[in-house]
Amino acid sequence: MVYKWKEGSRHKVSAQIAGEVCAALEERGELSAQNLVEVSRPEDAPLHEEFEWDNDVAAELWRTKQAQTLIAHIAIKAETPAPVRAFFNIEVKSPVYESLNTIVRNEDKYAALLQTALRELEAFQKKYSMLAELDKVMQAIEETKKAASDGNH
Repeated sequence: MVYKWKEGSRHKVSAQIAGEVCAALEERGELSAQNLVEVSRPEDAPLHEEFEWDNDVAAELWRTKQAQTLIAHIAIKAETPAPVRAFFNIEVKSPVYESLNTIVRNEDKYAALLQTALRELEAFQKKYSMLAELDKVMQAIEETKKAASDGNH
């Protein structure tokens, strides 16, 4: 099997090496995040450099990730049946989140949020394209992407 990183991924180790380590764990029925960390713990392990081993640094990174998750999970009780996410990070490289209310009032930020949504729809399509039961969803995504590219949003 030939492995490659998804577009935009930044890793120190080649995708081929990472894929082979994961495949070996999967063959044993042991592919989990926790097991991947464990097999990467030895300094000579192929994926060792992909992980932060300094516990002080790792703890701070984990708290930052927890904060990002917390922010991303706050929703607004809206007039709609389902809650609406309250804050978005519209610039992938920026750690700053803004409210949907702020974003929709700024044309550039709105366009950035729309582009993020379209990228996520494309990722969904790629991930689940083989499921025939989702054909109507996939068609709706294509129509949405076309409407967005035509400026009909």
